[in-house]
Amino acid sequence: MESIHHLNSRDLASTWPPVICSSDGYDATLENWRPEIDEFPSAGLAVPRVFQGQMCGYAAKGKAKARVVCEAFVQGAGGSGVFQPPPARLSPGAACFFGVTEPTQHLWRQAVRQGTDWYYLDNAYFDAARGRLFRAVRRGVQATGSERPDWKRFASLGVEIAPWKNSGRHLVVAVQSSTYMSVVAGKSGGWWEQALAEIRQHTDRPIQVRGWRSNKMALAASLKEALVDCWALVTWSSAAANEALLAGVPVFVAGDCAASKMGLSDFTKIESPIYPPGRAAWAAALAGQQWSLEEFRSGVAWRTLQAAV
Repeated sequence: MESIHHLNSRDLASTWPPVICSSDGYDATLENWRPEIDEFPSAGLAVPRVFQGQMCGYAAKGKAKARVVCEAFVQGAGGSGVFQPPPARLSPGAACFFGVTEPTQHLWRQAVRQGTDWYYLDNAYFDAARGRLFRAVRRGVQATGSERPDWKRFASLGVEIAPWKNSGRHLVVAVQSSTYMSVVAGKSGGWWEQALAEIRQHTDRPIQVRGWRSNKMALAASLKEALVDCWALVTWSSAAANEALLAGVPVFVAGDCAASKMGLSDFTKIESPIYPPGRAAWAAALAGQQWSLEEFRSGVAWRTLQAAV
């Protein structure tokens, strides 16, 4: 039987960070957590009346991080709580998910099918903010990078944008999890092999295939090295494309994602990548679409998203 976690400040304080460890002491559900929380000022937007008090979150059984992040967002939206494990059908009102996996996919698809107001939560767009900030998107999986730039928030990340690199020896292919590809992207398990085969028809460059790992911190650390002397990065919609763009490496992204406007999706053009202007405004736009847990709880993220409707 599913249960719903109703929210109060004592619960939130006592459950973050949750302590759930595997036999070797590593907990994949909390791999991105760090105790620091950025303190950004409130956007000062009016609280909308629509959906106020009607938000519910949905988290798979055993996913502590998903529950905690959803709880924070639901609290900021004036909602009622988080179902864990998820029920058979959506409750009335808006819905939020931290990622979508097999246990919650039926609810996400129901929300999309019915036109429910749904929100997709996930890790930050940039590695510099992983574990501190989280993205939230209304009726979508990622922001587009065309939102209003938030230069102050971008500056607070402390990242630099390197000049475009129009040279390089190898390609990097950033693989995403089979769960994401099947549940969210709707692609079969053989998509990556097909993509690699197509790429190899149009280039003889060495290809570094970066397999998916739940430990995103470790992946982020090794990505910087992989982007050295890199001609282009290829992925479906991985945030690795965002890091490549910051590093001056052009990208090819097959799925709609935050990096789409800054790259190409046609793998036949792998030897002719683009180097579009406007990366600073694009990055600042994404910086304005990721928030701390405290900003989730206070409603800053919720109000910002509602103001854009």
